[in-house]
Amino acid sequence: MTTPDTAATDLDAATATPPQVPRMIVLMLANLALSALLAGLMLAFQEQLLDYQLAHLDVPTGTDLATAREELRSSVWSRVVPVALVALAYLVVIRGLRLGRRKAYRQVVFISVIVLLGTGLTLLQPFPWWVRAVNVAKALVVVALLFLASRPQARNWFRRDQPTRRG
Repeated sequence: MTTPDTAATDLDAATATPPQVPRMIVLMLANLALSALLAGLMLAFQEQLLDYQLAHLDVPTGTDLATAREELRSSVWSRVVPVALVALAYLVVIRGLRLGRRKAYRQVVFISVIVLLGTGLTLLQPFPWWVRAVNVAKALVVVALLFLASRPQARNWFRRDQPTRRG
């Protein structure tokens, strides 16, 4: 027999945020923190990083090392600037996750796959151990994020037929 209190409890349980969603948000913030850490370290140790990369690249004989160094310098900046853009995107996606928006859930999965691929590619490039260590940590965080996103409770909460929650 269903009482009014039981019906309300069932409805609350059906609309309650699954525990995976706050954990996903924490992992997104951890990934963002690791990205910011890496960007800061790359800026702080830019000259040492460029020296390391030049020493470990196969540079053809006769190549102008000053030009090669400047090209590598621009690649350092191309890794630093996107961190700010990703931070803004993460804030929007996190709000969408809290509201139960399917679009935000799909964006988390898409961004995670892209970050995982990009992080994997950086492991193939000549970088010092500390860059590799932060990238491995980022990859582990993203794998954990994808694992949480793939849990049935999380997937069901973001089903297409779910109403958008107000927050």
